[in-house]
Amino acid sequence: MKPKKYKIQPKGNSYDGSSEYIEKQNHSIIIIIAIGLIGITIGLIIYRSLRSKTCNNIEKLILTNAENYAEKNNLLPEIEGESITINIDDIFKNETLKPSLKEQTCSGTIKFTKYKEEYIKTFDITNCNYCSTNTRYQKWSKETNKKPSSKYLIDVIPYYNYYEISSYRSAWSNWIPEDELGEIDENYFVALPKDKNQLPNIPEEANITDYEKDDETWYSYRDKKWKYYQDKGGNYSDFFSEQPNGYSKKDTSTEISTEWTEWSLDYPEKKSYRTIGTTTGYRWYYEKKGKKIYWNSGNYTPEQPDKKYDKKEEVTTTMYRYKDKKWRWYNGEKRSYTGYVSVPSSSAYNKRDEGLLIYTDWSIYTDKNRLDNTNSWYREQKEKTYSRFRTLYTMKSFLKLDKYVDKQEFEKTLNDNIPNLVKQENFQIDIHYKFKYRKK
Repeated sequence: MKPKKYKIQPKGNSYDGSSEYIEKQNHSIIIIIAIGLIGITIGLIIYRSLRSKTCNNIEKLILTNAENYAEKNNLLPEIEGESITINIDDIFKNETLKPSLKEQTCSGTIKFTKYKEEYIKTFDITNCNYCSTNTRYQKWSKETNKKPSSKYLIDVIPYYNYYEISSYRSAWSNWIPEDELGEIDENYFVALPKDKNQLPNIPEEANITDYEKDDETWYSYRDKKWKYYQDKGGNYSDFFSEQPNGYSKKDTSTEISTEWTEWSLDYPEKKSYRTIGTTTGYRWYYEKKGKKIYWNSGNYTPEQPDKKYDKKEEVTTTMYRYKDKKWRWYNGEKRSYTGYVSVPSSSAYNKRDEGLLIYTDWSIYTDKNRLDNTNSWYREQKEKTYSRFRTLYTMKSFLKLDKYVDKQEFEKTLNDNIPNLVKQENFQIDIHYKFKYRKK
């Protein structure tokens, strides 16, 4: 007999058909666990967000009411670095209005510290469950020189030093005419020179506190002068450039000149007694919405006719003006004339030719009044206010203490409190701020 053959089944990693179910079952458990963890995480985030929102609302309510309370009762400090602490119980007199959480009525304090131009509010909320400051925030940080972000709870600590202030007056400036002064300065309520270099020199580090102004009336004058003459019986005419009918001679000592004529495009007729002047004429205009608006319908003129007409054409033309010499003409004996004088030196020249009048130049302004009864008939005078200035300023010393110290040590060192010290004119406090903060 032949022996029976048996089929031997493989061992080891052989597949029996049931492992697929186990693997699927394991994946399902992992997914369920992951979904559960995600749900728990989302729940925690929502829970913490709701708690944070609740605490933010409580803090906002307390701070808003604290600000109103401080302002209404004039409690906010006016001196930089000073602070005031308000009890939350004093703010909410009506118990029903006090913020509460989980049957706990919130208490604590709010400190207002004046820091430069603002107030830093530092609160400490107690008895307020999970919204209590010590529960919600971490411990205070170490002091830092840099102001932290506003997202933190901040406390500001002032450290003090001081300067001694000395007051001085400068020398007086030179006298300055009123037309060289500007508008009234809004800081010093006085009209200062337009050119600030005319003010007295003071140290660069000086702090100007005021200006003193001294005014005086100054005077300028001019005199009329005529030609006086001896009348020898001659018959004299009025002034003419050309010989008038009935007069045979020209008295050259009576020469005068007419005023210049207006500028014109017409070239004047040449005369032996005529002086002709020339210049360049322009067409002046301004622009409005891209259109040129010309002065006087486009007529030429040498000078800008008005500030409004601020442009001129490149094309130019020559313009002309003239003035003429004139004399008195005479028959018979010629007069004997003086030069131009206000008062003749000789009584022989007892007649004044009113047609031969000139004016001297105006004198420079001085503080001397040179007009009186003896000269008022030929002298004209005008007045102008001149001003001089001196500067009031302060200089501060170097810092007096070796280092900045806290308020308690500062007041002890100076043997006085800060509100009294800031009132002293020769004293200036300097504050260095440091900060602490608490993170949520």
